[in-house]
Amino acid sequence: MKKLFRLFLSLGFLLLSYQVNAQGYLHAEGKYIYDGAGNEVILKGIGTGNWMIQEGYMMGTTDVAGTQHEIRNKLIATIGEEKTDSFYTVWLDSYFSRADADSMSSWGFNSLRVAMHYKWLTLPIEDEPVAGENTWLEEGFVRLDSLLKRCGDNQMYLILDLHGAPGGQGKNADISDYDPTKLSLWESPANKAKTIALWRKLAERYADEPWIGGYDLINETNWPLGNNSQLKDLMVNITNAIREVDQHHLIFVEGNDFANNFSGLTPPWDNNMAYSFHKYWNNYDQGSLSFVLPLRDTYNVPLWLGESGENSNVWYTGTIELCEKNKIGWSWWPVKKSGINNVFNVETNSDYSKLIDYWKGTAPKPTEDAAFQAVLTFARNHKIENCTVQRDVIDAMMRQPQTLETIPYKTFHIGEPVFATDYNMGRNGYAYFDVDTANLGGAFVPWNAGWTYRNDGVDIEPCLDSQMKNGYNVGWTSTGEWLEYTIDVDSSAAYTLSFRSTSGSSGSKVHMEVNGSPVSPIVTLPTTGGWQSWQTTSITGVALTKGVQKIRLMIDRGGSNLNYFLLSDPVSLDDLKFEHIFAESSVDGRSITLSLNKEITSAIENVSLSDFTVNLNSKPLDITAVGISETDPNAVVLNLADTLYYGGAITLTYSGSSIMHESQVLEGFSDYPVVNNLPVRFNIPGRIEAENYTFNNGMVPEECSDAGGGIDLGYASNGKFLDYNVYVAKTKYYTINFRLAALNAGGKISVRTGTGTGFKEAGQLSVKATGGWQTWGTQQLTVKLDSGRYTLRLYILSGEFNLNWFQLFAASTVGINTEKVSDPAIYPNPATDYIIVAIPSESNNISEISICNLLGQKVLSQQVTKGNLNVRIPVNDLKKGMYFVILGNQNHSIYTSKLLIE
Repeated sequence: MKKLFRLFLSLGFLLLSYQVNAQGYLHAEGKYIYDGAGNEVILKGIGTGNWMIQEGYMMGTTDVAGTQHEIRNKLIATIGEEKTDSFYTVWLDSYFSRADADSMSSWGFNSLRVAMHYKWLTLPIEDEPVAGENTWLEEGFVRLDSLLKRCGDNQMYLILDLHGAPGGQGKNADISDYDPTKLSLWESPANKAKTIALWRKLAERYADEPWIGGYDLINETNWPLGNNSQLKDLMVNITNAIREVDQHHLIFVEGNDFANNFSGLTPPWDNNMAYSFHKYWNNYDQGSLSFVLPLRDTYNVPLWLGESGENSNVWYTGTIELCEKNKIGWSWWPVKKSGINNVFNVETNSDYSKLIDYWKGTAPKPTEDAAFQAVLTFARNHKIENCTVQRDVIDAMMRQPQTLETIPYKTFHIGEPVFATDYNMGRNGYAYFDVDTANLGGAFVPWNAGWTYRNDGVDIEPCLDSQMKNGYNVGWTSTGEWLEYTIDVDSSAAYTLSFRSTSGSSGSKVHMEVNGSPVSPIVTLPTTGGWQSWQTTSITGVALTKGVQKIRLMIDRGGSNLNYFLLSDPVSLDDLKFEHIFAESSVDGRSITLSLNKEITSAIENVSLSDFTVNLNSKPLDITAVGISETDPNAVVLNLADTLYYGGAITLTYSGSSIMHESQVLEGFSDYPVVNNLPVRFNIPGRIEAENYTFNNGMVPEECSDAGGGIDLGYASNGKFLDYNVYVAKTKYYTINFRLAALNAGGKISVRTGTGTGFKEAGQLSVKATGGWQTWGTQQLTVKLDSGRYTLRLYILSGEFNLNWFQLFAASTVGINTEKVSDPAIYPNPATDYIIVAIPSESNNISEISICNLLGQKVLSQQVTKGNLNVRIPVNDLKKGMYFVILGNQNHSIYTSKLLIE
């Protein structure tokens, strides 16, 4: 009977365990994470950030108090200890509420990583009444209980993260609240013992809670621990303590060096654990996970991106898409702070800023009551109802990784201003296009130069227009960028299109498109004498079709700030002349598309080729065929016998009468300028900076310490490649000097030539070791290149190495050259207002200087008078970032050089 009773009792415990587990205990099973019902789970989470452990950069106190204990000491010195304690009560009550959890769940987050400071849960070792014992602070545990209840009610997993361990676990004190005047976690057996005891206490309390997602044992250790044996020993001891009271919950283990150094932390020591890595300020290609994916494959253990963020929407979408493609869950950092790149943007009240200025010594001391009210207001600003919800950030994280579709930020109607900042939500290249969109490490690029309103690549600043505004305008516009808007057109008609713009320099050129087809001619926006001196520019006759339209504002030449555009005053399409509105070349230079304002209804076969004349630099080109565009019934496509080339001036003339819309004959025109869409081509022989590629398949830009500085491209590995459009004047052998840095030998570059349809190899370079990743040397390869315009591809057969530049010479005249040969001098560089280009005296064939962005699009050009060897060019209307300067003539480029504008 006793045996039978024990059998039933055992079966009962097993059944209970199964029922609880089925509710949702997360657990490791092979390479992935599953819930209790056996469903694979991709964690989509966010971290509480500044709530239970304050960091100076989120408090705005970096310059005077980077850590929580320093912030607290500043407060005590200013408002006293009692008011400081009151502030922290209000802070903890305000920062994360049930409404926060409800909102996050509704947006699609399924987990929350709570960053804990041990001081809310237990006393520091030096404050313990009895040395070696642990005082538990129930109030802190109750806050975690409440947070767990909010998460559970929303079916969100709560992951406990020990962000600040006893004594502090990292030399980067701001993160862990390390105090260098006291013993760290790694220097004190008592701090280690308290850490182990704290985790046992937490596990004991939450052992049977199915909505606890797991235990993130120690955040971002950053301490010189040699082979990490001390880190592993502590992690194992914590794990053993947890398993004494809790067999259910998943354990997350982070590496050293900000979580990413797992040396000595393998193999796994528990059958229900995962490795957690962090990811900031680097690329989001597959190669960026190469340091952690082998952990999963080798040890059959899950991975979790436990912390990431602090970047642009483009980076968020790309990184989350990368993780989910690899079945890796993620948690962002942080949920809220001042700034545009969080889910919640917190306003920093002015009196709080003045208090910080006082601490810096740049403002008078406030009264105690004034300072107290300032910090209380700052705390209450963190309540969800007082925060700005960054819808664009949420969309970039939760929707955009799954789709290329764009959705309205706001749907506009005819007759109301379409504010430039309210472009559609979606990926770069789909909802908008901007040339700098993320911080990939190395030389920092501000993706939003104004740092306000939205977190995309579009640059936005406060708007001072007195006529009409939503508070912000788009600024720092660059050639080739564009913005998409959703507009409900209530009737098919021809509209007046008005732009509200300003420019302190040379103004811009813009046009409008619908479904990739122009609906307006290029409009020149004026110089207004200041960056907030607004003017209106209008044109008539913009034909639009009734319905909800996605309309793109195309920036043909950058240099203006944009407040809004307006479509108004409809007139019947029957009263609109049948006219041309836009002409552009194809990217391959083999055709020209002429866009008209109405559909072509006549038979295109009736059109004579002689009705059109195409000139390239005033020389006529033969037309081989005329047809209607397959994608746009309003457009004529002219196929050419000869290929157009970059930099050529193209014009188009029409004098026929056979192209018609119903009974209307297309109006004739003469020498209409055609937009030249041909990409930049580098003249060979010549020198090319690595980052001036046409296409980059996987190489990563980084700051370069070689002579001249700037950017190099690194992380070379098999299958990555760089494409450069070149013009080779003569068929001959060329010697290529590659400027390389490599810690080890073994890298190999295949030099290939061709077009999009195929490439052939011209030669291979075996890369020699230079002794370091920033120890530069010049290595040489000789290849035969045919004359013509095509793509030069540097294909990586094996890595690793870094590439700064490469230079091609006629093979019979070259030796190893490590410095620039016959390149112009460009100064100042970096520049702010202007540059001076000093042209080499031996160069007598330079007629134009162009400045191009990193996509090879010309953003500024200036003609060169013969004999003028020092050309001054204003650059103050260009946005900050990297450009390259091209000296050449109407046929091709001759010299190139990098230019940084600050």
